[in-house]
Amino acid sequence: MFEAVRALRTSLLSGTPSDVPVDEITDLPTKATLWAFEYKISVERDHNRQRAVVEPRFRGTSGETDPPEITAVAEEVVEVWHALTSKVSAPWGLARLRHLLFERRFGRVHEHAIAAAESYLAAAKNWEVGLDRAKFLGIGLRVARSVNAKGQADQIVNQLLDDARQELTEDDLRPGVFMRVMESILAERNPPGGVDDLLEDAFAKYADPFIRDSILRLQIARTSDGEVKKALWGKLVEVWNAAANNSQGLVRATHLKKALECAETSQERELVERAAANLQGLRKEDLGLATFTASTVIDDAEIERLLAPISGAGNWQHALVGLYQFYGPATGDLAQNRARVDQYAREFVLSGLLSKELLGGDGLPRYRPQSDEDRDAMALAEQESYNVQIFAPILAMALSRVADTYGIPSEGELAEFFAQAPLTDEDLAQALARSFIRYWVGDAEGAAFTIIPRIETIVRNLVVAMDRGVYRLQRDQKPGQYPGLGYMLDILKSHGMDESWHRCVLTVCANPAGGWNIRNEIAHGFVANLGMPVAAIVLQLAIYLWSLNGSPDTAADD
Repeated sequence: MFEAVRALRTSLLSGTPSDVPVDEITDLPTKATLWAFEYKISVERDHNRQRAVVEPRFRGTSGETDPPEITAVAEEVVEVWHALTSKVSAPWGLARLRHLLFERRFGRVHEHAIAAAESYLAAAKNWEVGLDRAKFLGIGLRVARSVNAKGQADQIVNQLLDDARQELTEDDLRPGVFMRVMESILAERNPPGGVDDLLEDAFAKYADPFIRDSILRLQIARTSDGEVKKALWGKLVEVWNAAANNSQGLVRATHLKKALECAETSQERELVERAAANLQGLRKEDLGLATFTASTVIDDAEIERLLAPISGAGNWQHALVGLYQFYGPATGDLAQNRARVDQYAREFVLSGLLSKELLGGDGLPRYRPQSDEDRDAMALAEQESYNVQIFAPILAMALSRVADTYGIPSEGELAEFFAQAPLTDEDLAQALARSFIRYWVGDAEGAAFTIIPRIETIVRNLVVAMDRGVYRLQRDQKPGQYPGLGYMLDILKSHGMDESWHRCVLTVCANPAGGWNIRNEIAHGFVANLGMPVAAIVLQLAIYLWSLNGSPDTAADD
């Protein structure tokens, strides 16, 4: 088809540069002819039916098109198309011209549609490439059906059936051609007899799991028998289980995930449980993932410069407050992060085209972006996580420097300090105090595990203090509860919480689109151990959030 377009353009533009835009051609017959073959004609699914669609080759963001919309084509251009129908002999050319005249509603519309369908059939019979042939038959069938041309439609359906049978007898495997043909046949309101046998034969011929998946989904869509449908879903799940058994690493994991997706779509409980058990059986070491590490060297003088605000704070109270005032959010400034993400998108275009999926601490799939907005959110969380990894060791040294410089305060002193914030009661103040002491005595993991739930406590106290009604009563089997941390953080942001800090708390604790998401990973037991850098980050978040419900400078002075 592309060779034909090139040949036409070369013939019409003899002596004219081949790359000249059609819009700049002054000769009307030449411009009209080239325009006719610049439209994209395809078959699209509209709900449960298919229809032929004619669209301009190019559509700009401001609405401009090239060539013009078929309904907006000038009358003199359409006259050229009509005149050409008496001069063109090639079936493909006639199919295109007659189809455009039908879409433009020019002259005897019904006759143009029938002639287009007949020409599409004639062109397909002489076409060499299987997909082009299947495409032309599919377009011709939709045009014939649009004007109830039963005779022409039946001829095309018979040709499609012959092509499907022929594909199954060929030694060369061309499942894409067969599937394109079957999609056109099955789009009929009453598909002809024999299609079920063709699908069964195709399932036996094509061993590829992706093709078998498509075949089984066509069979599932065709049946209304509940037991038959259940058996087909089971067969589909087994297709992906079998593919997984013949694969290793991430490919095996992907196939097992596909099996679970199919089982969940079927809503058959037994299938879901069996597929989930297979996926859960994977271990991180089964995935064959590679680990990459990198180190950054900072000289002693630079480290001392970074820690100087803590050493010169004057007392441990000011030093604790300085953990967030001096250093800011570990994820960095939101505006700068977005600028970096935009820069990377421009410089590393291919990376942005690749799909990504996040795995949890157990090696199982957690999150895959579903839209451009999701992909942008993942890219931002990725940049923020990089910043956290770089900054966390510095913050860990700063927190340790508090104890090295001023000594470890007693639990009572720390609790008294924290209790000065209006929304921090005695129990919460003591819990915060114990978490910091655990860090300073060397139990970083204990500090992290105990401070993370307190972060949510502080956020909830802030939301409740704003008189926002967020508690949800029991519904059926779901008990009464507060909404998730991410939801409550959004409330704080809407009431003036700094956006960079909002992103920091979200990405470190509860961002499904990436980041550490450490609150959920810890709660479900997917983190083996936590070191001082991680503990220092969450302790800094606790100090920052605690400061929002009081005057930290006054508390430090007191």
